[in-house]
Amino acid sequence: MYHQTTGQIGRRERLKRMLTPRSAVFLGGVSMVPAIEYCHARGFEGRMYAVNPRRSELGGLPCFSSVAGLPETPDVAYVAVPRENVIDLVRELSQIGVAGAIINTSGFSEMQGGQRFQVDLIQAAGDMPVIGPNCPGVANFADRSVFMMDHFGDHGTDGGVAVISNGGAYLADMGCSDRALPMAYSFGLGNQAMVTVADIMDVVLDDDRVRALNLYIEGVADAVALANAGLKAARKGIPVVVIKGGRTGAGRRATQSHTASLAGDEVVTSALFRRLGFVEVRTPTEALETLKVLLCTPRPQGRRTAFATSSGSYAVLGSDIAEANGLDLPAPSSEAAAELTKHLPLFVHPTNPLDISSAHSAPFDLQLSIYRAYLSDERDVAVQVMCFPPVGGADLESWMTTTKAFAQAASERGMPAAFVNTLPEPLPAAARDQMLAAGVAPLSGIEDGIRAVANAIRFYDLANELAQRPDEEILLPSQRELAKGSPLDEAAAKFELEKAGISVPRGIVVGPDPTANLNELAFPVVVKALSHELAHKSEIGAVVLRLTGPNDAWQAVREMAEKLKHSAPELSVRKFLVEEMVTNGVGELLVGIRYADAIGLALTIGMGGTEAELLRDTATVLLPASRSTIADALRGLKLFQLLDGWRGRPKGDVEAAIDAIQNFARFAIANQESFIEAEINPLIVCQQGQGAVAVDAVMRLAG
Repeated sequence: MYHQTTGQIGRRERLKRMLTPRSAVFLGGVSMVPAIEYCHARGFEGRMYAVNPRRSELGGLPCFSSVAGLPETPDVAYVAVPRENVIDLVRELSQIGVAGAIINTSGFSEMQGGQRFQVDLIQAAGDMPVIGPNCPGVANFADRSVFMMDHFGDHGTDGGVAVISNGGAYLADMGCSDRALPMAYSFGLGNQAMVTVADIMDVVLDDDRVRALNLYIEGVADAVALANAGLKAARKGIPVVVIKGGRTGAGRRATQSHTASLAGDEVVTSALFRRLGFVEVRTPTEALETLKVLLCTPRPQGRRTAFATSSGSYAVLGSDIAEANGLDLPAPSSEAAAELTKHLPLFVHPTNPLDISSAHSAPFDLQLSIYRAYLSDERDVAVQVMCFPPVGGADLESWMTTTKAFAQAASERGMPAAFVNTLPEPLPAAARDQMLAAGVAPLSGIEDGIRAVANAIRFYDLANELAQRPDEEILLPSQRELAKGSPLDEAAAKFELEKAGISVPRGIVVGPDPTANLNELAFPVVVKALSHELAHKSEIGAVVLRLTGPNDAWQAVREMAEKLKHSAPELSVRKFLVEEMVTNGVGELLVGIRYADAIGLALTIGMGGTEAELLRDTATVLLPASRSTIADALRGLKLFQLLDGWRGRPKGDVEAAIDAIQNFARFAIANQESFIEAEINPLIVCQQGQGAVAVDAVMRLAG
């Protein structure tokens, strides 16, 4: 497990004091009244103070004129004063020994010109952790310690999900939703000037009442720390469901103005989440439903799904959604079908999905017999999809009966189960309570609900993978600042690759004059212009293929030199690479590694060729990565079968390709202080047993 410094441990303990304070102080004006009232309403049992030099009372609390006048040093301070007063106030709070401060005030790095104020804020805080600025606050529902600027829900003390977000609207949606999601904590971190998502994860993961984490993040402030916290969650078996904001150009611009986070590269960020075993979702409602499945149902052992409904339309639509999200819908066995036929209406066929049709209104015992027969096969999860009427609409009795029968049949089989209301409206409270008591997850929205079941299964798949990995393959190495560096020409890049154990074609670097002996090369050959500024050779006529003899090669060199003098005079091309062509290739791969700012080295593998570019058939993993992780990424490509003997094609030397990619990754890691980016495009995969060859390469190193 990772090691924490003394400073980190000290901050961690102070954050814990902030979350379970014996006393708290509110500093601000009339806008602070809702926060004080919310704290009272949620049952905070500690001592509460207010500081305002212009008021005698605030939200029912007598006001002190200054921090110095407080009768004791509070454990937590909630600050909502004008920006020009924040720095001095934070310095004073730190000096008297307050455990930590929550800064609601905005106008810091999220605004143009505000960065200098944020730097001053950090300096003024010293060792006192500051949550924010520009944040809504913190709620520890489990201990009734709530310091939020507005109402963010009412939750019990039994625990549940810890929701950690950059902003407040997401927290309000999650906390106030009528979706039966129990919450233990709610954190709005704002700009993360001092306290990051990873810091909060580390603290709340020590609380056994936290059974899942939900993150809404707009930028990764510290990937190394996030990996540390992710490892802790993985080893404790705590699910993490994450939404990443700022995936589009407009989203990234909004992110910068919202919390000044660097949105980053969504592909690399998603690779980070997969490495840590986080389940990434796209919307708050998908997150809600996924969390409910994870909290309310036992662990599914696979993807075999029994899908029951009372509507042919939802059987069709639900099947499409289920299979699109990786759920398997095997047909009932002959034994189960025979038993089902005894109980179903005459016009209903025993299939999967099972449309029970008019049996939806049958007595409980008959429906229980149907569901018992349907779930008698070996299945991993049971899903019931129906449209529950709203309270005040149709009589709920028949829906309560069918869901009760379904739940009992699933329980008898020890099968994880979920009910999916087809519309996104919340289920009636009585229906939710009945389902929860029976161990069935009550879900809303046919797409969100079915995706939630698939997401839960995906979490357990990721958890199984992480359980097999050593800590070193989950954690990330320390990061460095990204330097500009200098590009190498193709010959120099291939020289580095060859030293790293990657096969490259035999070649000779020549000038325009025929001074070198090309007879030692095996023909046909290719001629390429060499320049560190030249990335796409074919577009300007800087490459000629399939030259069959030395005379042809020299003629190509002379003609290319003359042509480039006129078409690309700025390149000053003086050298050319004459290189043997690879003629026994089965397929091509694109393999790239780059240093992603704030995250580290990212390896991308894709099928080569223009068609593959259109399909975006790539996979990205963070380094270091094991051979098995690299192999899984390669074999997971949509077009991988083209390398594996698809429709009678010769099989490629996949193991050699994996060797080459692994050596490429080792090269990047060994040179990570200077490595910026490199790409092999293509890596030609030869026939089985004949290797893999890097036939083109670009590279940029610092220093």
